[in-house]
Amino acid sequence: MVSASKQHKKGRQPFDALGFLEIQGAARGIQALDAGCKTASINVLKANVACPDKYTILFTGSAEDVAAAYSAAAAAIGAGYYDGCQIGRVHPDLAHGLMGIFGHTGCERNAGWESAPKGESDTPKGSDAVGVLETLSIASGIKTADCALKAGYVVLKELHLGYALGGRSYWLITGDTAAVQAAMEAAADCGKELGRLGSYSLILQPGTQVS
Repeated sequence: MVSASKQHKKGRQPFDALGFLEIQGAARGIQALDAGCKTASINVLKANVACPDKYTILFTGSAEDVAAAYSAAAAAIGAGYYDGCQIGRVHPDLAHGLMGIFGHTGCERNAGWESAPKGESDTPKGSDAVGVLETLSIASGIKTADCALKAGYVVLKELHLGYALGGRSYWLITGDTAAVQAAMEAAADCGKELGRLGSYSLILQPGTQVS
């Protein structure tokens, strides 16, 4: 397993772009990792067997380096490629979630996303609604979560990426009803476009054990 060498501190945006690959088999996965690292300067956050017959690589860097490494890795393994995604201008809350930090909606968002309205706390008040979405792959779980966070002022509470789910993934967001609904619509559309959408639900006035 390869992991990040530097500890990330909560409240900072750790990278500009993200690449993720799901590959059939460990041998092809390691071959892809080698090709990507030889092609561009990237930071490999994780590279390991995620579930039976799946090897995953999560890496970050500049948009140019991520794109170059992703292309080289995918080309090296050919039919061994299962799924993947590239995300530019990664939403900060997704970056935190990938590092195991949840419930964070820091002001240090990327340019283009607003934090809390003036005079209000940067953390949404209460949990009027909960949104849950499941995808059929790990890559689509990451991509749809990013879409949801960019579409509505919501909090990412959970992110489960296939490692004990047979390759499926799911995430959970909270916030006010309008924001969660907008986020879920955007994420569902993204999942459908990718052809990897599983199930999803919008829960109004959730109980404390859910929210």
